[in-house]
Amino acid sequence: MLTNRLQKQVHQGEAMKNPRVLSPAHRITFISAFTMLLCLVVVALPHAALAYDASADFSTSNDPNGVWSYGWSTTLGSAFTLDTSNTTAAYGLTGLGGWFSGQSAEGVPDVLRNNTASPILLANFTNFQPGQLTLNMFQSTYSVLRWTAPSTGQFNIAATFSAVSTIGGTTDVHVQTNGVSIFDSAVNGFPSPTSYTGTVSLVSGDHIDFAVGFGSNGNDHEDTTALAATIVAVPEPGTLALVSAALGCLLPLRFLKRK
Repeated sequence: MLTNRLQKQVHQGEAMKNPRVLSPAHRITFISAFTMLLCLVVVALPHAALAYDASADFSTSNDPNGVWSYGWSTTLGSAFTLDTSNTTAAYGLTGLGGWFSGQSAEGVPDVLRNNTASPILLANFTNFQPGQLTLNMFQSTYSVLRWTAPSTGQFNIAATFSAVSTIGGTTDVHVQTNGVSIFDSAVNGFPSPTSYTGTVSLVSGDHIDFAVGFGSNGNDHEDTTALAATIVAVPEPGTLALVSAALGCLLPLRFLKRK
């Protein structure tokens, strides 16, 4: 007992002489806090990097634009071709920016976005809402927005297609992975939204296509179609374990504060 007391007094004396020497309690507090901070940083980074929004990420200057590409195909699921020209004033309308393929006199198929805070009217019926992304085909071709997986894993997809023309659209709409449809639907009327949500497993380099064709009436009149699409990576089990570890680090801190 006397020996233990002497050793304790020696340690206390050393701590008083050298303030850089941490007591056991302070050592546990420091390690717990550091581990918790590290866990939270590791957990936060993937979420910030692996959430994608077709409209918010849109670019009028780059194609491809990171994981997004703007283009077209001659038939559904056929070879994807990038659009060739960009604009910040499509059809002479300032703020309506995007990409044209050059397959017609007007440049369609196209992928456009209203980059302003106000609606933009393309006479007389096509009304682009603020921040709205649209796809427009030409005859039997398809307008395609492509997303390429930056990593291997599972991804949640949410997509809604709807007509932009107040006359009412008549389009066929699709979501495909590597050319294979996982969602086929139609937009008939205004706005007549149709939606898809699902989870897919992808390998880095795989692609998801959002495609719009001319629909059941066989023509491309008044068929500009809005697309709201997000893709979010599903956290791996290891990431969830890090969350648990970070929360577990809080327990010793709470206990030590009580003491």
